[in-house]
Amino acid sequence: MKKIILIFCLMAFTVHFEILPQQASNYFPASTGYVWNYKVTPLDSLNNPMTQLEYFRKDSFALVQTYQGRTADIVLSKEGPIQTILLQPYLDSIFYSFEGTDGYEYFSVSGIESFLNQLDSLGIDSNFNFLDFFRSLQNWYSVYRFAANVNTPYTLFQKDTLISSYNIRFKYAARRNNDETINTTIGTFNCKKFTTQWEFSYLLGPFPIPLFSIEDTNWIAPNNWLVKAYQPSKAVDLSLLGIPPFFIPGRTIDLIDQIVNVGDEQIALNDFHLFQNYPNPFNPSTKIIWQSPVGSHQTLKIYDILGNEVVTLVDEYREAGRYKVEFNVAQVTRPEISSGLYLYKLTVGNFSAIRKMMLIK
Repeated sequence: MKKIILIFCLMAFTVHFEILPQQASNYFPASTGYVWNYKVTPLDSLNNPMTQLEYFRKDSFALVQTYQGRTADIVLSKEGPIQTILLQPYLDSIFYSFEGTDGYEYFSVSGIESFLNQLDSLGIDSNFNFLDFFRSLQNWYSVYRFAANVNTPYTLFQKDTLISSYNIRFKYAARRNNDETINTTIGTFNCKKFTTQWEFSYLLGPFPIPLFSIEDTNWIAPNNWLVKAYQPSKAVDLSLLGIPPFFIPGRTIDLIDQIVNVGDEQIALNDFHLFQNYPNPFNPSTKIIWQSPVGSHQTLKIYDILGNEVVTLVDEYREAGRYKVEFNVAQVTRPEISSGLYLYKLTVGNFSAIRKMMLIK
C-alpha cells in the first residue's frame, strides 16, 4: 500500500513539474556584457535570399535600470556593412523586461520614425498625423508569453482611428508557435518560437476588412534570447487612403559566432573610401558611410540610372574622418521617386567614387 501511495506522489510531482511554465527571464542572459553577433540577409519580392547584399548587426547587453516604469534589460544595437560594423558606435537601444512567464518589450517609433514622417509628408489627412498616432502607442507590451497556449493568438493592443473619413483599425498581436530546434554556429538550441503581427484593417461597420499585415517570427533560446528571426517581404497597397503602393523588403537574421572582416578589402584609416550602403535594397531609407583622410570640401549626391541628379546629401567642408548620413526618399523634392537602381557619388577634392543601390517601393 505504501508503495502505491509513493508512486502516486511521484506521479503527482512529475505532472506538476512538467506543467510548470518556465520563467521568461531564464531565456535572457543572466548578466550584462553578453554580446550577440548576427548576419542579416535581405530577401527579394519572392523571399529569396540576396546573399550579395548581406550586412551585419551587433547587440550588447549593456545595463539594467528603470525605464518607463519597469526594470529594464537594455541592449545596445548597431547595424552596418562588414567593413565598418566593428568601428561604428552603438546608436539604437532595445528594452526588455521580465515578469513571471512573460517577456516584455518596449515599443518605440525610433526605428520607423523616418517612414512615418514620409507618410505624413504625403498630406493624406490634415487632421491625422501618423507619427503622433504611433507615438501614442509607445509602451511596454508582453510580446513573449511563454505560458501561452500554442497557436492561440493574443492581442497586445488594438486601436481604431479615423483617416480620410475611413475607420481604420491598428492591431498588434502575437502567438507562441510550436517549439523548434535551431542549429547555429555557436550551438544547437531548443527554442521557443513567437510570431508578432501588425494588422491594418478597414472597418465596414463592426467588421474589419484586412488591408495588409506584417509578420515577424523570432526564435528564443534559453540563456541566449534571440538566435534567429525572419520577416518576409511584403507588397503593401493602401491606395484606399491615398498612399501609393510600396514594398517592404524582408530579411533573415541569423546568430553567428563573431563578425570578422573577410571577403572584402581591409580599409586603412588613411585611405579614401566610399562604403556600400545598408540596408540594400531599401525602403524608405538607407545609410551611407565614407571616410576621408584629409579635410576638404566634400559632396555626396544621389543620381538616377540616367545620370540625373536626384538629391544632394552633403555639400560642405568637413575635417578628416569617417562619416555617416541617412538617405530617405522623403528628402527628394521631385513629385515621386520610383523603384529602381540609383547611384551615389562621393567627391572629396580630386577623389571621387560611385556605388550602386536599389530602392524597392
